[in-house]
Parts: sequence; C-alpha cells; structure tokens
Amino acid sequence: MPARILFLTGKGGTGKSTIARALAAEAVAQGRPALVISMPPSSDPRRHARVAASHRPAWEEKTLDEKSDLEAFLNRVLGFRFLARRLQSSGTFAAVAAAAPGLRDLVALAAVAHEARRRRGLVIVDAPSSGHSAPMLEAPRRVLDLAPFGPAAGEARRALALLVDPRSFVALLIATPEELAITEVLALRDDVAVAGVAASNVIVNGCWPAYVNDTEAARLLAETGSSDVALHWQRHVRQRELVALLEETVGPCVRLPFVFDPGHRQLPREAAAALLASLDRAAA
Repeated sequence: MPARILFLTGKGGTGKSTIARALAAEAVAQGRPALVISMPPSSDPRRHARVAASHRPAWEEKTLDEKSDLEAFLNRVLGFRFLARRLQSSGTFAAVAAAAPGLRDLVALAAVAHEARRRRGLVIVDAPSSGHSAPMLEAPRRVLDLAPFGPAAGEARRALALLVDPRSFVALLIATPEELAITEVLALRDDVAVAGVAASNVIVNGCWPAYVNDTEAARLLAETGSSDVALHWQRHVRQRELVALLEETVGPCVRLPFVFDPGHRQLPREAAAALLASLDRAAA
C-alpha cells in the first residue's frame, strides 16, 4: 500500500514543523519509513537543514522545488520530457497557470501524491499556513471545474481521490489554545471539508500544564498569594475553557505540551506514539 500522507497545517507559529519531525522520529522508531516534505512559502530549507544536521534524523527530508515539480507534472501530462521542458522554458505554462486558478497548487499537491505512491510508511507534509494550504487542497476541484477533461483533469482526479480516502490522506490542523488560533483553525476545518478531505484532526499545541487540581490550586492561591502562581493558574484555566469550547464543535482534540522549537523542545515520545496510534485506528 502506498504511503499515507499526514498534511500538517494551521496558523503560523503553532509548532507544526516541530510536530511533523517528532512524528517522523516516532514512526522511524517503530520501524516505519518516513519522509518529511517542506512546502514553500512556509519552509526555510536552511533552517530545516540546520535542525536535521544537529539531530541526525533517521527519516528523510525533502523540500518541494516548483521548477522540477512542474517539469515532472508536465512530463506526466504530455508524455514527452523534451516537450515538457520546451513548454516550461517558453513561458506558455506560466501564462496558462495565471489564467487557470489552482493549477500551480495542483502541481505541488501532485508532487506530494507522487512521493506517496512510490513509498511505504508515512509522508509527513510540513505544509504552508492556513491561507496557503486551503487553496492547495481545493485545487483539484477548482481545476476540474475549469477543465473537466484532458490530461490535467486526470491529475486532478487522482489528487482528489487521494484527499477523499481517509486511509491515504489526513489533514492535521494545528492550533494553540488562544482565541485567534482557534478561530482560524475552525475556519480552516470548514475549508478542508469543502475541499473534499475526508479525514481531519485538530491538534492543540502549547497547552499550559496544570501541575495541581482545582482544589489544590484554590488552596495555593489562598495561602501563598504569589502573583506567579495566580498568573500561571489563570492562564491554565483560560486555555482549558477555550479548548473545551473548541471541542464542543470539533470533538475531542489531541492536546500537546509546549512543542515549538525543533532544536530544543521535542514532543515527548509517548505523546507522538499516542498521536500516531490514534491516526492508525482512524484509518483501520
């Protein structure tokens, strides 16, 4: 069976790059091949290269390249590599892409699908932020609306067939327990559903730890009067309220501790294992 695609997106700064690599590390630890794909404009290849070098990852890393991905796409569509290169260099395709919304996004999505077809295990996509990811996922439908027949339509249908199969593709929507991030992830969830994605999970990253229960917190606040204790507990309670409101709409969410910096704070292995296990159960 081809590799399953985990497509991580969300508001910028929610830690999706670190979560993507933590999932890849856990997959490899379990004996499953894993490839992490970074997609411009969200990725900084030099940053990821530094992270990879410092941790010597056992998983593979790749950053999509628009020029080579476009050539491969045109070659599949036209069937002749020399003609694909000629068309690309002439600028004709750029003009067509400008007039056909979704075509460039389809090229990127098709490149991801091609990697999944030739691999086993997991292809983990460190996707752009919400504003760029939603149009990418909507690209197959938009292209089919414009051109329902022909070679490009065939590529669009293959990409759409991938999105609607929960065994092949799942969107992981990363939020933090803050009002703006939660509002954005709810809108993103609707956009992902409209695009035809059958499987999506909301993950809340950066949850403030409780350390104590409500009764113990009340006693500490009464006894110590510490402003730090009060600030910590108020933040934890507010985050808890926001996540509860989110879960009223989307159902239970995976909650993660502070997971943002690939060079320092890593997702605890038990959390990564639990997340992978939940995704496997959903695909069974």
